[in-house]
Amino acid sequence: MSPHPARDGLAHLHRQNLARRFPPWPGPHRFDPESARGFRRAAVLVLLAPAQESDEAPGAEESAPAADLFLVQRSTALRDHPGQISLPGGRIEPGEDVVTAALRETHEEIGLHPDRAEVIGELPPALVPVSSFVVHPVLAWTEASGFERAQPGEVLHALRVPVAGLLDPQRRHLVQVAGLTRFTSVGFRLPVGWVWGFTGNLLDHLFTQLGWTRPWDPGNRYLMPVAEARGRGAEPIPRDGSDDLSGAREQA
Repeated sequence: MSPHPARDGLAHLHRQNLARRFPPWPGPHRFDPESARGFRRAAVLVLLAPAQESDEAPGAEESAPAADLFLVQRSTALRDHPGQISLPGGRIEPGEDVVTAALRETHEEIGLHPDRAEVIGELPPALVPVSSFVVHPVLAWTEASGFERAQPGEVLHALRVPVAGLLDPQRRHLVQVAGLTRFTSVGFRLPVGWVWGFTGNLLDHLFTQLGWTRPWDPGNRYLMPVAEARGRGAEPIPRDGSDDLSGAREQA
């Protein structure tokens, strides 16, 4: 079986990092040891898989990989980033390394056993100043399917999203929270909400480095109400197929 181009892309990013050629994270996310003093440590999994056969993104270009990305929508009851859509992951517990923490959190959140994920490597840490976290991204690939439903408590639901859909220029916006003019992030529109903030910026940077980004209009802007930014109104994913804008599906 030929190597999957999306997996090859992750391996390329890892090689860039090992050679210290991976471009720094943008804006406030650029790692600085002095700025990170006292920050808590967390790990997230950038987990890709071959696209499901039904995953089609109208208008996708040849450069768009036939791959899916796994995301979670956080519970609205959480203190940090409630209701936001993010990569699976969480705090690094005492005695854990970055990879172990990312795999453990992913298992807890979307049901993927660590043995079914191929870890490609790590990327440089990134800062999330608003919640005082240093986040360590871990690149991984899986060909597993049929994960368990997201466990209640921390995760509202798990999402498997076609990368080609995220790259659709019509779904790309700059997101600004009403009243917070100092911070604007890249946003990706899904039926259940927006991928924005740290996760939006991280994915935008990764897609650019992978050479997957399709031209989009940064004049497309979304002014997010404060209530939405705080997770109010987050609902389960539509099940009637009436909103086909993203192709996102909840894990069954």
